[in-house]
Amino acid sequence: MSQTPVTVTYSLEEILKQINSKLDKIDEKFEAKSDKFEAKLDTLQKDVSEFRTETKVSIESLKGEIKTLDAEVKGISKRLDTQEFINRSVVVGFILAIGTGAVKLFFPNFPH
Repeated sequence: MSQTPVTVTYSLEEILKQINSKLDKIDEKFEAKSDKFEAKLDTLQKDVSEFRTETKVSIESLKGEIKTLDAEVKGISKRLDTQEFINRSVVVGFILAIGTGAVKLFFPNFPH
């Protein structure tokens, strides 16, 4: 049961050509992926730049709105001060009316 050895003869030049062609294919695929990645990265950078610009504009508009709200709060504060004065006056009037009514009720002949 002796086996005869199998011999395969290839030239070294042919093997190196096949290796080079496979390396070239891999390099082409890598360059294509790299180009796609760079394009996506550029798009992402543009999006981030636009987002920054929009954020800055939004912050500036919010600052303006805060100033407007601050002025409105000051105006409301002045109106509330006036309203509180009126309410105190009305409460004092009610208390005096109730007190006068109670005196008249319990002491009908008080002023005489």
